[in-house]
Amino acid sequence: MGLLEKTPEYANKLSPKSVTVTRIIFSIVSVIPIIIGVVARVTSGNWYPLFIMLGVAIGFFLLGFIWSKKRYQYSRWWYQDEGLYIQKGVIWRRRILVPKNRVQHTDVSQGPLERKFELGQLKVNTAGTKDASVELSGIELEVANELRNRLIDETNSDAV
Repeated sequence: MGLLEKTPEYANKLSPKSVTVTRIIFSIVSVIPIIIGVVARVTSGNWYPLFIMLGVAIGFFLLGFIWSKKRYQYSRWWYQDEGLYIQKGVIWRRRILVPKNRVQHTDVSQGPLERKFELGQLKVNTAGTKDASVELSGIELEVANELRNRLIDETNSDAV
């Protein structure tokens, strides 16, 4: 059994609302090829660029529809005494441990869609070079704030 197969039973999923947000983002982005196709149609007088770009837009939309659900299914996170574990990846799966004692600072942010759906993104910056900045998106805003507070333990601060 591999490392990624031993996900604890108490591991948390992303918020189900993250699927909706991801699908909306893919929908908005899939409009770009249509705009390019319309501009190409108007400037060249040929219908083929529009049809090609319409196919690209539909393909991108369908990919986003499927990808958002798969991302939700394969993403997990959990907190233990040593730090925050994040498991993610649709095609290439990976598990990241953010050791609590390596955390330098954390940020919680929201984009407009995340704000609408009350989601947040936790960004943890650690000492080191590989994965020095780790993000966990698609979680409830209050959960992101709680995790931020748990990762920053003021009693272990090096400040004078």
